Amino acid sequence: MGDVAQVVMEKSPDESCTYLSEIIGDESASGKMMPTGAVLDLMDLAAGRVAFNHVKGMVATVSFDHVELIMPVCHMDLVRVEGRLVSVGSSSLVVRVIAYKEDRHTRTFVKSTASYITMVALHKETLRPNKNIPKLKLEKEEDLQEEMKVKARKMLFTKWIEMQQQDAESILNANDVLDQSFHDNKREHLSIAQTQVEVRKQCLPRHLNPNQTLFGGDILIWMEQVATYTAKRFTGNEHMITLTMDRVSFTQPITMRDVLEMKAYVVYVRNYLLQVQVTAFVDKVGNRSDLKLSHTGFFEILNLDSLGFKRPIMTGINLNSATQEELHMYNNAKKRFYFQNDAKKLAQSKTQQNSSETKNRSFFFKKDDEL
Repeated sequence: MGDVAQVVMEKSPDESCTYLSEIIGDESASGKMMPTGAVLDLMDLAAGRVAFNHVKGMVATVSFDHVELIMPVCHMDLVRVEGRLVSVGSSSLVVRVIAYKEDRHTRTFVKSTASYITMVALHKETLRPNKNIPKLKLEKEEDLQEEMKVKARKMLFTKWIEMQQQDAESILNANDVLDQSFHDNKREHLSIAQTQVEVRKQCLPRHLNPNQTLFGGDILIWMEQVATYTAKRFTGNEHMITLTMDRVSFTQPITMRDVLEMKAYVVYVRNYLLQVQVTAFVDKVGNRSDLKLSHTGFFEILNLDSLGFKRPIMTGINLNSATQEELHMYNNAKKRFYFQNDAKKLAQSKTQQNSSETKNRSFFFKKDDEL
């Protein structure tokens, strides 16, 4: 019977691609920079719409690939988010999502950020992965190139995981892992444990998608909110903005009955940039007796002054009494920065130096090394 119901047809990306467009934020804060999480939420909705258009059934967010902010979005900006399917597996779907904001002076849209978002098709009754979905028919050159980019990103992620696993069992020494060039010029130093911020949120009906589980975009909003608060608490500065979010994979479905517990730490500090690790747990009982690890996110947050210019971070990390777990957190964050930086430079070397995206990167800084 299952064979009879098999879907054998193919669909092209043109049949499912779409866009969402909204004026976002609060009118009373018009012109002020918005948290990046608001854009991630809209990107998640667009990816879900594209995936639904392809399978004509239930879908859920599995992961966000690396996200980098090119141009900040401000309150009351018109934001357009375009989604296009670039790869389909047995039950998974990868959607390329690009967010644009309208420049009101030129009346043109400029790129704000982009990511590859992986969705999974679900059976309506069992909510298990549905492998009975249309295949993807790629005919356009741009679609074939995007499929190659997705494969390259997967290989890059696999390489990073292997690097982490190689170091997981090693005994680390604080002097060996400390990035000394970004340590000595600080006025004060806090241990990683002193940077901890813990938040517990009760899930409510308004946070649920049609699958009766929490929207992935809502989770990202909460995680980014916790990350930026942790960063502001660390620096004592209100003017900070999330520049990048590393890959986030959602491993636990979160329902209305669950409590989401998030723990955040500042794990790496440079001149103007710091990295916050946010780990999320699902509490299905409600009294913390049975916490299940859901996902971990890594946010790079830039320190600014009131005019929007880079401002040096004068607080550093003290590793003198750090545990092995904390040393590994710091070492992984440091390696993650250099790994992503090298990957970005390699990608940029393959594009035209005068592309609009390269120009837009100068909004925050001229050289990544300066961060």
